[in-house]
Amino acid sequence: MRQQTSAIVRLQSLPPVFRGADLTVRFQWTSKAASQYLYLWKRRGLVRGLGGHSDVYANLLMDPNPNWAKALLAAMPSAIVVGVEALRQAGWTTQVPHRPAVAINAKQPVFNIDPYEVMERDSKWFEAASAGIVGERADGLPVLKPAWALADMLQDQSWGDCGLWPDDIEWSEITAQDEQDWQTACRAFDLPQTKLQDSAQDPRSHFAR
Repeated sequence: MRQQTSAIVRLQSLPPVFRGADLTVRFQWTSKAASQYLYLWKRRGLVRGLGGHSDVYANLLMDPNPNWAKALLAAMPSAIVVGVEALRQAGWTTQVPHRPAVAINAKQPVFNIDPYEVMERDSKWFEAASAGIVGERADGLPVLKPAWALADMLQDQSWGDCGLWPDDIEWSEITAQDEQDWQTACRAFDLPQTKLQDSAQDPRSHFAR
């Protein structure tokens, strides 16, 4: 019981998201001791790791519903929401990805983690996409504008292969500003200059018999 109380007291002194390395400073533990405590806390369901070798943990005692976005930014500060999740957040689709996709700058540490699908991108991609990124990291995960996210998805994959078909898109939600964003994104990602609304034609219809 004393060990359980000690664990609770220690975890109550930690923030909802913390690094394993923080324990060596806060509690004056060796790295080995910190690893042992983390192992025990995970087994008891008191903490949960972000995944991979990120060394970032959610303190379930302080917050049973972890803020994985904050944990992700602690591990990989360059993270940007892309893909289907970016479109869903903008109301462009009702499709819900199994794991939201995030782009990570490959020049920084990259970890394979549980809550997100991690996609490595080079610095040139981040430079090209900079005009399409919205949101401040202090407020949560930045996200690629929907038109930019769609252009990014279609840059390397066709409809269907990218996880969406045109009939998955809520075309009525698209504004004149979105059309402008699409044109800018196409230039940035070196895609053909077409109208976004032209994509409303489902390519599967060409194969109908």
